[in-house]
Amino acid sequence: MFAIWSNLYFEMKFTKIALLISSLTLVACSSSTTSQGTFIANEATNYLMPKCPTSDLTATKPRNQIAPAVLECLGHEEFVNLAGLPNDRPIVISFWASWCTVCADDAISFNAAHKKLNGQVNFLGIAYQDEEKKSIAAAYKWQLPFPSVQDPRSLLREFYAINGLPVTLLVDKEGKVVERIAGPIGSPEDFTNRVSGKLISY
Repeated sequence: MFAIWSNLYFEMKFTKIALLISSLTLVACSSSTTSQGTFIANEATNYLMPKCPTSDLTATKPRNQIAPAVLECLGHEEFVNLAGLPNDRPIVISFWASWCTVCADDAISFNAAHKKLNGQVNFLGIAYQDEEKKSIAAAYKWQLPFPSVQDPRSLLREFYAINGLPVTLLVDKEGKVVERIAGPIGSPEDFTNRVSGKLISY
């Protein structure tokens, strides 16, 4: 009798061990086939975008060359009026999208410039002709350090003559566009010096 129970015990133990090994194997296989892009997209659903600055939503006229456009903050429910943004500092405005390959390359330079000049210059992105989830996933992947608003319906196309991306605007405190960069913004050092020279040291 003891021999029978002993055999049953070892058979049950072996079955549990076999099931555990099988489960671990399945988990390992599923993990190895998960692409990095899918992982980033899943993580991005919980990624908290930087909050947008407060603005005067009642502004109806352009502030020099800044459009009176009310756009929703990416990843947040607040709205931003571009013409109602604070004018205490110059601002760099970046038109970008998740589908823009050059924008992905530019992210390194934006990160460098923001790290060195934040506090002296404001930065604001405009996710242009893009879906919110894709924009947030791209912002997470590129680690954009500044907030963005959304323009999925190209409301700013005519005002800023947007015919392709990326477009970067260097805007002084009075709202004047002192430089417009259509295309790549250059290396981190070059772009940082460019922004500093145009908006701080002028």
